[in-house]
Amino acid sequence: MLLKAEMVPLAVSAHAKFHESVYFFNRMIETRANVRLFPHHLSAFLSALRSVTFYLQAQFGRDAAFAEWYGKKQEAMRGNPLLRMLKEFRDEELHARPVALKFLQSPKLPREGILTDHVELTTTTTDESGEIKMWIKVGKEGADEEVAPEVRWVVDMPEEVDVLESCEDGLRHIDALLREWDERSKAPAKPPV
Repeated sequence: MLLKAEMVPLAVSAHAKFHESVYFFNRMIETRANVRLFPHHLSAFLSALRSVTFYLQAQFGRDAAFAEWYGKKQEAMRGNPLLRMLKEFRDEELHARPVALKFLQSPKLPREGILTDHVELTTTTTDESGEIKMWIKVGKEGADEEVAPEVRWVVDMPEEVDVLESCEDGLRHIDALLREWDERSKAPAKPPV
């Protein structure tokens, strides 16, 4: 027997969309060693982050103080190379032009390093899961040992751009935007002069 239950409709706001983008950013961090999942989480992150400002405009667009403030912020965001890049990535994803992601990988090595005259590194992507696996053999007679991979996702622009760093910076910019509006909207109205 199945019981029917109804969810209370979720209030959708700029802050809710921001928290959604944080959620997908955290999934990107968790799945950075997975060539199948990381791109999905990046796509969801880009969409959620971009929608924060759409929801902000929908919530407060009729407020004259917001319109004046936001017009200036829009110009600043358009002039910000990082935010423009993230928007372009999102637009490429939305219009079925995939972002040309690449990843750099290396084994996590002990902090003190490894002293050897011979090292072999083997790496593969597992079957359907997409997880990157890595083994290291130290010395000609050493055994292969599985090691955790360090993975850094990049996009080639005019120069190489670190995807996670760029997304984190984008989150910081949008968080600052939301915080600034929250502070402004709580300020008491100025009396007419």
